[in-house]
Amino acid sequence: MYAPPKALANYGKIANTETDPIKQIVMLYDGTIKFLNMCVSDIETEDFVGKAEHSARALEIITYLQSILDFEKGGDVAVALDNLYKRITVLIFRASAELDASLMRRAAELLAPVRDAWETNAHTAETNSAESNLALATA
Repeated sequence: MYAPPKALANYGKIANTETDPIKQIVMLYDGTIKFLNMCVSDIETEDFVGKAEHSARALEIITYLQSILDFEKGGDVAVALDNLYKRITVLIFRASAELDASLMRRAAELLAPVRDAWETNAHTAETNSAESNLALATA
């Protein structure tokens, strides 16, 4: 039987309290970026145990995000995200192997604008939903 990785199980518990799937995606990006930034610090302070743990957690989340891509509905966007996740995975492995904080930082930087776009989508969906509910309440 398949058991989800520990980091994903922890994020799953938190994400399940959030019913909006777009907000769940934002939370996953936040976690990945957080772990990548922790890796940067770990490399700079030579905390190799921490670097191993934090990079593994970031990779688990990236793998999960990649696994839930819907290429049929997502089309070119899904392909672009898949390519981004592949690139970030390579950067994480390379940064870990070379103990290169700048490469790890670059991986986090590549995710930031995508995370921000998801957050904008979440906010737009929330605003549209609130406006629809207001229209129904006043009808």
